[in-house]
Amino acid sequence: MTTLLSEVYQSILSSPLDDHLWSSHIWQGPSPVDLALWHSQGFAVYQGKIRTVLSRDGRIQMLHSDRLTAFDRLIDHVPLKGVILASISKFWLEEAAKIVPTHFIETLGSRALITESLEPIKAEVVVRGYLAGSILRAYAVGERVFCGVRLPEGLKPFGRLPEPIITPTTKAAAFEHDENTTAAELIRRNVCTQKEWDTLSAMAFKVFELGTKIYAEKGWLLVDTKYEFGRTSDGTIKLIDEVHTPDSSRLWNIASYQNRMQKNEPPEMLDKENVRRWLLDHGFSGHGDVPAVPRSILIELAQIYLLVAETLIGKPLTT
Repeated sequence: MTTLLSEVYQSILSSPLDDHLWSSHIWQGPSPVDLALWHSQGFAVYQGKIRTVLSRDGRIQMLHSDRLTAFDRLIDHVPLKGVILASISKFWLEEAAKIVPTHFIETLGSRALITESLEPIKAEVVVRGYLAGSILRAYAVGERVFCGVRLPEGLKPFGRLPEPIITPTTKAAAFEHDENTTAAELIRRNVCTQKEWDTLSAMAFKVFELGTKIYAEKGWLLVDTKYEFGRTSDGTIKLIDEVHTPDSSRLWNIASYQNRMQKNEPPEMLDKENVRRWLLDHGFSGHGDVPAVPRSILIELAQIYLLVAETLIGKPLTT
């Protein structure tokens, strides 16, 4: 018997103190028994912030947990979030494969993607179309060169950039902090060659253009996102990891964007910004103890993610 995810969230909202109901829809990640079994089957196991990666025989299983992170810290768990993220990533990897090489092969169950096992290029390629997030904070205090990109004067908070830009970061281990960098520094440190950078940056702009087009058709602005890439044994560059999910991207509502800009109000956001803002309002920005986020806030986030997934896919998600 299948159940609509929307119905699961309504039942949780109607019984917010039911710990059993809450925990029954959460997968925190593999248990010690799971890990022992996978190791006995010959899998190499890597634990990321959100996904557990199993590697064997040139293939990877990416298992999406329900962990929620912000400011490079584990914040809490969101029921069935991993199911939603897996469905969004599948959609976008299939769309991206029409224009660039990707590592996607197929899905396995509701949480796992099967992909090629590639050598990851240890950088995150952040493409930005608007002045938001860390680049907005830097611009507000006078910085005009960000990750090697020179920014013009007169940009407005949350306004559109003259053209999309790439602001790369280092790729840190799980729950460590990625650092801003430049293309020149990545090349100097042998993270990639100039030729590889030219290839993957062109691919990133291409996929961002695709994402911008499709999300616009659904009524949303793709504000910024991060891409990751890997090498095959013959050196071919392919798009890997998640693509255009609300975990890795900012999404704003097109319908209200201009009106809010005219009123100097922040855009209506369809990503995990509601959780970030709640944390900031409660004095947390990555340091010290993580405050307990109310379940109502976490379910609101889940419903936003579900809206994105079901709008893209065109049908309700079930579990």
